Amino acid sequence: MTSQPVIKTRGLCRDFGKRHALLNVDLDIPAGTVVGVLGPNGSGKTTLFKHIIGMLIPTRGRVETFGTCADRLDAAQVARIGYVSQQNELPDWLTVGEAIDFYRAHYPAWDRELCRRLRGELSLDEGQGIGGMSTGQKQRLSILLGVCHRPELLLLDEPAASLDPVVRQDFLDLLMELILEPGRTILISSHILTDVQKVIDKVLIINEGQVHCHQDLDDLREQYYRITLNSLDGELPRTLNLTGLVQLERGGHSAVATVCNGNAVQVQQEIDQLGCQADLHRLDFEEIYRLIVTGK
Repeated sequence: MTSQPVIKTRGLCRDFGKRHALLNVDLDIPAGTVVGVLGPNGSGKTTLFKHIIGMLIPTRGRVETFGTCADRLDAAQVARIGYVSQQNELPDWLTVGEAIDFYRAHYPAWDRELCRRLRGELSLDEGQGIGGMSTGQKQRLSILLGVCHRPELLLLDEPAASLDPVVRQDFLDLLMELILEPGRTILISSHILTDVQKVIDKVLIINEGQVHCHQDLDDLREQYYRITLNSLDGELPRTLNLTGLVQLERGGHSAVATVCNGNAVQVQQEIDQLGCQADLHRLDFEEIYRLIVTGK
């Protein structure tokens, strides 16, 4: 029997005026999954997150979180969710200590020891006013407030965008610690692909409000190849019969082909049939992302 997904969307659409921020998004995200939610600025990532936690209501379609319509989550269900936003929507008139006390009062599972540890590791002074903090300091506080109740579902919307390299590495170490706890589901959006690929096991790529890719990271990496072909005698064949050809640059005696084909045996057989000298290598994750989003 298949367990119910933590997040389920069907035909999810969100319009802002005439613009489609999300268009027919269908997702099933099971418990214990770490998903990288990727896409250009304005692609719909933040809008998706806000629907998952019930902050926005779909124009059309449905979103379920923990099996409940997301805009009807009760207090106990909300307490199982952590949300860290890049927008730092923290009241300027509170101090760090007051913000922590406020959040702790609303989360029965608040981990005081984790909070104490992170306050030190993130260099947060309890007496400092939020209004006087830098953008990076506010981001560090948002991370602490989002994770110290050890949520079952953790949504991280560009959590490291304002962090310096040292603190960013500390954050990645914390994220790895959270991932190791069984059953936790994490969605993380980021433009820092080198960081994201270290922690995720699934990739969700959104562009212009639509899902362009949703699959295991390892499977995605094994699908894309770049093949450099050089003719051994005369020009290359006019037609290059390569299954899954997505991009081709060619001259008379050479060509560079990019293919999406997870069948490595078939790829090699088709290269052999061309009778050319060939150099074959897999694309790295950043190249695959760029190809999916831009087509080049």
